[in-house]
Amino acid sequence: MRFGIFYQATKARRAGRGSLRKLTARAGLPALRSAARDATRSARDSMRGGGQAGLRRLLGRMSGQRLEQIFGSTQAQRALFAMMTREFDPARAAGFDGAIAYDLGLADGTRRCWTIEVRDGHVRVHQDGDAAGASLTIRVPLGDFARVLTTAGSFDSLILDGRMTMDGDLALAGRLPEMFGAAR
Repeated sequence: MRFGIFYQATKARRAGRGSLRKLTARAGLPALRSAARDATRSARDSMRGGGQAGLRRLLGRMSGQRLEQIFGSTQAQRALFAMMTREFDPARAAGFDGAIAYDLGLADGTRRCWTIEVRDGHVRVHQDGDAAGASLTIRVPLGDFARVLTTAGSFDSLILDGRMTMDGDLALAGRLPEMFGAAR
């Protein structure tokens, strides 16, 4: 059927009688085309949601060492912070202007510092930012940080186990999930 319509449209165009749009309109197919477009969008959204759920399950089962291998590069960490800051909601920041430092520990003992700077309702991420001037500094192993962000988990167990520490404004720490989209 579809091939037939394109064949007829090409034949009609060559004969000077119109385009595919005119031909399908005459055949009463705009509603069918719209329904097909909606079905394609729905299938794509369903696959995307299912894919994300599958990815969350897969990453949730990986060891911290494997997660560190995956997210150990600067580009992968930048992607994690981009994912996080993309969800920033200035209305939930309650007027906060300042910096939040993430000091990520790697298994070899090295540390990577990333700073999220919030100014006038906008966020920027800097690598190797200055943790000394931050309103809040969060120290956490990279593997644990990646697992919580990618699986929509919680930092609560990391705090209770002592694997994550925070210095600075702890009230701000309590608002971070809603500021960066977890409470929606």
